[in-house]
Amino acid sequence: MKTVIYFLVCVFSSSVFSTTLSLYQQSLPLPDSPQDYVIEIQGKGYQYEDLLEFPLYHAQFSTIWRASGDFIGPKLQDLLEDAGIADFEQVYLEATDDYAVIMPRHAPDQEDAILALALNGKPLKINDKGPFWLVWPSREDTLKLSANEGDLWIWSLTRITKVK
Repeated sequence: MKTVIYFLVCVFSSSVFSTTLSLYQQSLPLPDSPQDYVIEIQGKGYQYEDLLEFPLYHAQFSTIWRASGDFIGPKLQDLLEDAGIADFEQVYLEATDDYAVIMPRHAPDQEDAILALALNGKPLKINDKGPFWLVWPSREDTLKLSANEGDLWIWSLTRITKVK
């Protein structure tokens, strides 16, 4: 019986965590070296403190990369609009490890994607999927079912540039 219950919890783990995106009402602490937390969006540099000026959202979910909990950050759409690239066909997303992918304008659930700055109220560490992780809370279920679904879940994201 324990095996059956464990299996059901693993298969249906998304029902254990809520993937509802909602406004985050608390303040976040600064990382130890906030000057190292910078992302470039269309040539404009955003430091950790700059990102805290945007409305922050959070969602509680688990990933296939053994990270779970309350992911907190601004919406990707808000950042793109602020950087002047709300109107695009494709953007190039680049991470510190040279991983890069092109995201189309109409990526599913883009309106719910957040640039996670923190997990469970603590800044993401640079050596542990930080400083910024693009997460897609409403796509958690499909992430677990499809190998290709994780290509836009980019940790250590450092640059976003409009391609066309």
